[in-house]
Amino acid sequence: MKPVDVEGNVHDERVYNILMVEDNPNHYKILQRFIKKSEKPLKVDHVVSAHEFFNVFLAKNYDLILLDYNLAQYTGLNILKKLNELQVMTPIVMVTQQKDPEIAINAMKMGALDYVIKTKENFQHLPEKILAYVNDYENELANNDVFKLKRRNLLRNNDVRKLVQYLISNKQLELKPESSTKYTFSPGHIELETEEETLEKVLQILTLNKMMVKKPVGVKVTCPRCDSDNVVSAPVCPKCGGKVFVKNTIGGDEPLRCLSGCGETFSKVKVAYKCNSCFKEFSQEESRYKHIYVYQVNPQMLEEFKNVLVSNDEMQLWEEKNKQYAENLEQTKQMHEEIRTQLRALIEQQIKKN
Repeated sequence: MKPVDVEGNVHDERVYNILMVEDNPNHYKILQRFIKKSEKPLKVDHVVSAHEFFNVFLAKNYDLILLDYNLAQYTGLNILKKLNELQVMTPIVMVTQQKDPEIAINAMKMGALDYVIKTKENFQHLPEKILAYVNDYENELANNDVFKLKRRNLLRNNDVRKLVQYLISNKQLELKPESSTKYTFSPGHIELETEEETLEKVLQILTLNKMMVKKPVGVKVTCPRCDSDNVVSAPVCPKCGGKVFVKNTIGGDEPLRCLSGCGETFSKVKVAYKCNSCFKEFSQEESRYKHIYVYQVNPQMLEEFKNVLVSNDEMQLWEEKNKQYAENLEQTKQMHEEIRTQLRALIEQQIKKN
């Protein structure tokens, strides 16, 4: 399947992003060697543990996961179970030296597309099979009624529907960072009455279900103590960390001179940071980093989303009309009951007079 961009342009070349979970680096090297030999457009990232896998997997869009069975502390089946709990819609192939048919059956039951034994011959054919796995799965994802129903049900969720509808109606098929230093999805930014935390959760659900694509576009500094990204930076002296320095006018090759205590001259400043949440001051070496992402509506599903949203709008309109009809019917019943009560009272009064 050729990639299509937001404007509907078809591109001939596509690089398939593969994540290999393998604690034996030699097996990763063997696969890389056969990929290079095959000249298939595959880019393989390699992790060696379950912990590293989840950190990397949630930070990038992968077309396929190659999952080893024997890992430190975890097995491949443990990871499969966790991915099922997250409702991840990324194809997974178990690649292992285990020839136990029971493991293979359990892996397939838990959603693995295939179970590949590690042999030289299988590694040799794996690059070509990876392309087939991905293309077959994407066709299934786009056309299978079960997946369509799942997406339709997701779009009936009010928060999900509002976000997708906003993007499509405003022809804004991407959510971008507000600036290079601050990355938020505040209600004011996209004009939605949705809490930022809820919106982040919606974006994660849409990404895991391949309804939106998440692309890393940069990184931001976060506090090593509290992990907040509410951080400010300041230039400091590279020798003493002082914050006061001036242009050097007393001679020498260095253009700057520290006035904070050391009095040394230098040509380049260092960067120091302060967290506005916990007020910790820290150096560049202590810094942690988070990816900055752009979220894009999956262009291959754009028409489907439009049709579903129209259908959902019609359903919502019908439900509102039905609700209004029920309310009118209830009001009519109450009115009739009041009239009957009044008539009964009049009849009783007339009987008493006679």
